[in-house]
Amino acid sequence: MASPKDIWRAILRRRILVLLCVLFAIVILTVPAPSTLERFAQQPDPTKWLKENSNNKYAISSPHDSMHLRSSRPRAAIISLVRNSELDGILQSMQGLEFTWNQKYQYPWIFFNDEPFSENFKAATRNATLAEAYYEIVPKEHWSVPNWVDETKFMDSLEYLGQTGVGKGWMPSYRHMCRWNSGFFYKHPRLLEFDYYWRVEPDVHFFCDIEYDVFRFLRDNNLKYGFNMNILDDARSFPSLWHHTLSFISAHPELIHPSADLSWLLDPQTGGDYNNCQFFSNFEVGDLRFWRGEANEKYFEWLDRAGGFFYERFGDAPIHTLSLAMFAEKREVWFFRDVGYQHDINRHCPPRSSHRCACEPTPIDENFYKLVPFESPQKKPKDTCIRQFLGGDWLTTKKGWSQEAERAFGGDGYHGYELNGFEEL
Repeated sequence: MASPKDIWRAILRRRILVLLCVLFAIVILTVPAPSTLERFAQQPDPTKWLKENSNNKYAISSPHDSMHLRSSRPRAAIISLVRNSELDGILQSMQGLEFTWNQKYQYPWIFFNDEPFSENFKAATRNATLAEAYYEIVPKEHWSVPNWVDETKFMDSLEYLGQTGVGKGWMPSYRHMCRWNSGFFYKHPRLLEFDYYWRVEPDVHFFCDIEYDVFRFLRDNNLKYGFNMNILDDARSFPSLWHHTLSFISAHPELIHPSADLSWLLDPQTGGDYNNCQFFSNFEVGDLRFWRGEANEKYFEWLDRAGGFFYERFGDAPIHTLSLAMFAEKREVWFFRDVGYQHDINRHCPPRSSHRCACEPTPIDENFYKLVPFESPQKKPKDTCIRQFLGGDWLTTKKGWSQEAERAFGGDGYHGYELNGFEEL
């Protein structure tokens, strides 16, 4: 028979056990689960980062600075797909970006071509930068028609798109370029030693001093991609792209990001079809590791096997846009509104930046449908692409305004927004 002392000890142990169970229950009920903790953990604040790290904080100004800063900066490069015949054009682009930004940061340039670069091209481009320059050949298998493509259908497509006026639809080299930029550039051996890139094309203009390290900005804020214009593309170039994208989503739902947001790319006026908005990819900065990820790779392979780069004119811009919408969080994509830039007829200049920009500020909707020819029958979405991406106050319209009324008086139906883009950055 247990003694009173033993009974008391048993009661005490039981009370302690009950107390521990209660405390454990409280912890379970009040401490967020790991996923919730991650969700509420302090996210990077890009706007705050820019305030704290502008004024060329990480610029390379001396050999000592160079050694210290190079060791801590991202593995990044400026890349350009360019031909020998485009030397003057790429020199213009280089001079603009070097003057406004890269002379301070000296990130390397990597040039790609489907044929060897001439010695004249190499000498001229090396003289245009203080940074290192590399010259690479695109592998033949990345610049040729794959064996599963019907060459007759390909030739018919070139003729048809050329006759209907689809931009560069008649050029085989343009199809190869779109395919390479969509699914091959990030696989090139030279780029395997880098994590970030800035794509630059010939004959573009940079208008503004950029006073921060763009690649550090991406890395420190966990950003996957950055764009400068978000505009409509000519839907006649890729009539089956959305169909193949839907079939991919159906076949691989497990690859779609839990926080994916495609809503801004879907048009309720057409039953939720793709609205043909795109990040204008001739200006893009991004994380190469995103493109190398399983989800993007499988998506590209799915589209490639469908033949859309050859039977139609699938472009890298809408493909990149859809890929980011499916496989990344929206907050991981950044609008470089502060960078003044022009490619052909499309030009963006930030507001209230005359102290650092040599351009006239443009409305935020300036380039919305410039790529869509008048003869194209495609239906434009209710709101402009950039406003749908930004959301919030950017979609607020003036009291009493209606799109239908504006169009009845000869307008295009996109001048009724309260914010026009000239507001403070």
